[in-house]
Amino acid sequence: MINLISAMADGMPKRNNWDNFSLHVSDLGANYNLDQDDRKCPRQIWYRLNGYDREETGPGVSLMFEQGHNLEEKVIEWLRRGIDNGKVVGEQLDVSTGIQPLNGRLDVLIEYEGKYMVVDVKSRRGASFDYVSEIRPSNKMQVAGYIYALRNIMKLPVENGAIIEVDRNGQRFARDFHFQYNRKLENEVEETINFLKEIKHSDMKPKLLKPKLKINKNKGNDSVVAKLPWQCSYCDYRGVSCEGAIPPEFDDDLGKVVGHISNNEFGEDEFVEKIKGISEYIEEEL
Repeated sequence: MINLISAMADGMPKRNNWDNFSLHVSDLGANYNLDQDDRKCPRQIWYRLNGYDREETGPGVSLMFEQGHNLEEKVIEWLRRGIDNGKVVGEQLDVSTGIQPLNGRLDVLIEYEGKYMVVDVKSRRGASFDYVSEIRPSNKMQVAGYIYALRNIMKLPVENGAIIEVDRNGQRFARDFHFQYNRKLENEVEETINFLKEIKHSDMKPKLLKPKLKINKNKGNDSVVAKLPWQCSYCDYRGVSCEGAIPPEFDDDLGKVVGHISNNEFGEDEFVEKIKGISEYIEEEL
């Protein structure tokens, strides 16, 4: 009997062109000026650059990336054929020389009405169209990085950026977000490049992202609900190399009450665990 699932997994393309030991334009999403909910995790970047162990990518995740990659290629093709008031003048352009020491390849460069626009294509789960209604700041920083690089390499007066989000489930089709590149964004790109250089050359891990805590005011002791930052939920280093983030063994308890805050004998607030061992990971934020 042929194991068709194993054969399918073994036959999937192995996309090994990502350099884990280099900085990438997408890492600009770790901009320290962004709210934690909007930024990439700097510690994850540090782990990657230093070759720490991580959970291996399973075939399901590989399939998701393969779908996204294929869909993004299709979107670029459709743009090239469908634009009638401009033209695609660049696809998958390597802009690394313009934003060293970061590596990067932008999706699409469009010329229209004597102007230029850099477009990045993202595939999304359909549900994200409900709870995210504006441009993600980390994605905006990535596109701003591409624009910064083009202005340095080709001296093109690129002032417009856009992100196309495509529903990989199909129902929502797609939507786009536009922004103007300006001096403020350029300064943020330069500051973040320097911040990433510090991460790359530092022997110290960047700070952990803070756990998300909700304190419910009750008639008796206040209850504490703990959740992971979304970045930790998708991190391959969590539970493998990352020390300090709430580990996977607590997953069944996250989103529920993990303890209570009560007054101790000295009249001070004290966290009392409901879930044994959780204090180590959340008490600093209480």
